[in-house]
Amino acid sequence: MSIGDTMATMPGLHLPQKQHPRQSTQHTPSTREALQEIPTRPESPARETRSQEAEHLYSMSQPIAVGVGWHSGIVRRHSPNEDSLVVLQGTCTYLGRLVPFSLLIVADGMGGHDYGLEASRLAMQSMMHTVLSTIVMGNELTGQFLIDMMIGGAQWANAAVLQRGQEWGKEIGTTLTAALVVGYRAYIVNVGDSRTYIYRADMQPRLKPITRDHSRVARLVEAGRIAPEDVYTHPERNKVYRSLGSEREVEIDWFVIELESKDELLLCSDGLWEMVRDPEIERVLNYGVDPTRSCDMLVQAALRGGGRDNISVIVAQVP
Repeated sequence: MSIGDTMATMPGLHLPQKQHPRQSTQHTPSTREALQEIPTRPESPARETRSQEAEHLYSMSQPIAVGVGWHSGIVRRHSPNEDSLVVLQGTCTYLGRLVPFSLLIVADGMGGHDYGLEASRLAMQSMMHTVLSTIVMGNELTGQFLIDMMIGGAQWANAAVLQRGQEWGKEIGTTLTAALVVGYRAYIVNVGDSRTYIYRADMQPRLKPITRDHSRVARLVEAGRIAPEDVYTHPERNKVYRSLGSEREVEIDWFVIELESKDELLLCSDGLWEMVRDPEIERVLNYGVDPTRSCDMLVQAALRGGGRDNISVIVAQVP
């Protein structure tokens, strides 16, 4: 079955109702050592009136500036890059006004060369299809609707990857981090250990992670078993306990971030953040160059750091 066939059989999108964070052992890691999962989903945002939503949507008159970086790395330079990324920017009409929007996605495939590539590509395409068709075909752009749409898109991507793995008889999967920027607000979803950061010049530290990793080492850090710096060298650092395509139901972390002028969002796979520590990423963004140049500098820094994995990075600057 082709990807086109998969899309054609997609049922009507049923946007999920978000749940409050809860303690759960549903996604227990394969190791027998039980570590309670740290809840990573925030409380539901306060509902806004239609006029408040409209004021927010119309507040940004220019599109954000975006740069991308993508490299197979040094160790895997003779193999396909299993990461997939996409940047889509457009303008839609809402309540008689023009509203620019930007969709940013990074997915890091797992399962071995061709299988990881297919998993990340399918997740990226499924997410893109869901978000764009819903925005273009729909008649609502409220905050509640947009975050529900992003969660629904990630869940549909999970179903598509799971189905492809079952068709092939292979265990395939992918991480996903995605941000939809509408007005001065970002709607972010995350599964796995690909990350989304925010950089703000008047914040300390200037670079802060928005997402939290669904990985074995992240759990160990949260439980106080290892130090935060050990995530870069721990032998199980590449093991994730939550990904798209691993099971029929997957929890999606979601975040709503208020943006300010000159803020930057950075989305990346672990091929970047494992090779370039957060202080170095912040140092690169401190230069204040355009997003394309920032991405080039970050990819080069990852290669100098060893380039052990595929590298994907998106930098988006708010006007």
